[in-house]
Amino acid sequence: MPRVVGIDHLVISVGDFKRSKAFYGKLLGFLGFKLESSYPDMAGWSNGKTLFWIAAADAKGKKHKHRKGDIGFHHYAFELSSRQDVDALGAFLDKHGMTVVDPPGEYYDTSYYAVYFTDPDGMKLEGMVYKPRPKPARAKPRKRKT
Repeated sequence: MPRVVGIDHLVISVGDFKRSKAFYGKLLGFLGFKLESSYPDMAGWSNGKTLFWIAAADAKGKKHKHRKGDIGFHHYAFELSSRQDVDALGAFLDKHGMTVVDPPGEYYDTSYYAVYFTDPDGMKLEGMVYKPRPKPARAKPRKRKT
């Protein structure tokens, strides 16, 4: 039986290709991606494992903005390696005037640390780290005195 071994790429449609290419170029460059392919209406960045593509929406698609809750794309989470990386991403977003929806912090429980933000079309993005707390060590059974 075939098994999925990962997600190779993601392609999202954008309303203003030039504006989004600049946004994603800045963001993905900060996150360690390099522009791999660029066409008049499509661009793709890679970090060596994942490809992230944007493509210009068609004429009908450009007539309405993205709305979280519609069928389709909800949000994309970039998994980072540490809380410090999430904080650094939050500072980068602030420095570049990008829209932060929820600042770096704990969400859901103490193991999940994230920052939520949007792209120029209002699509939600996230930088996160999930590190469950280690389970407490089990007490060793005491030897019975005989």
